[in-house]
Amino acid sequence: MKKKFKIPFALSKWFHFEFWPFWFFYIPMFFYGFYLAIKARTFAYFTPANPSMRFGGAFGMDKMKILSLLEKEYTPKGFVAHSSIELSDLNQFMNEHQIDFPIVCKPNVGERGVGVEKIDSESDFISFVQNKNEEILFQEFIDFPIELGIFYHRYPISQKDGITSVVRKEFLSITGNGKLKFSELVTSNIRANSRISYLKNKYKTKWDQLIPAGISYKLEPIGNHNRGTKFLDGNHLINDKLVEVFREISKPLDGYYYGRFDMKVNSIEDLYEGKNIKIIELNGTNSEPAHIYDPDYSLFKAYKVIIQHMRLVYEISMENRKLGVKPDSFKDIMKALYQRTFAKS
Repeated sequence: MKKKFKIPFALSKWFHFEFWPFWFFYIPMFFYGFYLAIKARTFAYFTPANPSMRFGGAFGMDKMKILSLLEKEYTPKGFVAHSSIELSDLNQFMNEHQIDFPIVCKPNVGERGVGVEKIDSESDFISFVQNKNEEILFQEFIDFPIELGIFYHRYPISQKDGITSVVRKEFLSITGNGKLKFSELVTSNIRANSRISYLKNKYKTKWDQLIPAGISYKLEPIGNHNRGTKFLDGNHLINDKLVEVFREISKPLDGYYYGRFDMKVNSIEDLYEGKNIKIIELNGTNSEPAHIYDPDYSLFKAYKVIIQHMRLVYEISMENRKLGVKPDSFKDIMKALYQRTFAKS
């Protein structure tokens, strides 16, 4: 019997655009962005979309600052401190904010889920802050079972609003079959393939164990695509009731008109009732309608959705410009990009 040929991950990922590098996937969209810039007569046409966020939330925004505008019932307890914080001070801040381990730590200024970790103990924290020199956002870990990304927008003049994307996140996990070892289950999962070394170190005590049938392990508690999370199209959840919930949540957000609410909820029923919702991050014009990364989504359809959202940014920005909001200068954006790229090198 011939052995079935298995396409290496490095090659097979090119057949699924969800695994493409960010810059490569967006090459065709650069041309549409250039068209919108010409139409708006400014390179930074997108920055007036969210006046309350630096550069409209394209990059460099303060995560805690925007979250603090929301009603407290919708956000996790948290605080910001420098990565050089002493353990004694960390414990004091955690007590003051009524937070216990586990916690979630992430750069207070950062994008695309880079540097986010669940911290279970003081020793985990010590390992996490090694070689770091930045402001860290400390949040209580929310253990609600459902994680979603909901894309809400509203126009500043016409007052039209809506939800254009709902992504449901399926965490990276394995389930035993009584035949394969922990390591074999991990290495056979395409979504874990790029994080084998990390997972081997994290689960070194289980790595060579045979996993009984039906026993499951959630390998990653952080719902980011680069951590192996599967993104699923949840647009069937969009209805008038959901729009009304986010219309209410967004009321305190003066100067915020476009972006994705990343959150955990206890149930879909609670979501529609606007309760047991914890918004862990609020993104601006750098937000993606992440439901497009559903494995069954076509590339053509994905580009169509992205164009729709780029057009939304343009239209909202133009309305804000009529209200007197000025785009950021090309010089300021380039300077910030340079600092962001080379400041830590």
